[in-house]
Amino acid sequence: MARNYRNNKNKIKSSTFILLIVLVLFIIFIFSVRWFRGSKSIKESNVDSIINILKPDPISQAVISGAIDTESSEAILYMDGSDIGLAKRGTKDKKYFLEIKSVLPEINREEYFYEVWLLSQLPYKYISIGEMVTNDDGEFVIEWGAEDVDDNYSTYAKVVITLQKYNGSTDPQNHIVVGEFGK
Repeated sequence: MARNYRNNKNKIKSSTFILLIVLVLFIIFIFSVRWFRGSKSIKESNVDSIINILKPDPISQAVISGAIDTESSEAILYMDGSDIGLAKRGTKDKKYFLEIKSVLPEINREEYFYEVWLLSQLPYKYISIGEMVTNDDGEFVIEWGAEDVDDNYSTYAKVVITLQKYNGSTDPQNHIVVGEFGK
């Protein structure tokens, strides 16, 4: 009987010890959660305009300007790794102009058309030049000129031709041809 009493006493001691450890861990858990959820001071800075954030600093602009040849007057147009046309740009009557000739696959002209886009990498912008037409040789062509003498599109170094669906989205759709001035 004394033996059972000692076993019971040891079981009570070990149970009390385990209960004490669980209680201490629970208290630590509560304080940890309270500390984690506690208000932390966050330093906020107000920005007058998002434009100030999106503008590159002068050093980055100089590096990018040096890396992109904006004065090159020709770009080879590629489709699936093969060159299929040429884009030329320059000035006519002191206004920016762009001329493109390309041998593109025939399409159902009642549903689709080829549209030319100019892209600027920094800041990222794109503009539609217009719909391509075919010349007497069956090439798809477009000639485009800036409306004003002050319009400068020399930072638009990439040319993309997309296959657009009539009555579809006005944004660029299926990229078919890509070319880049200065490459």
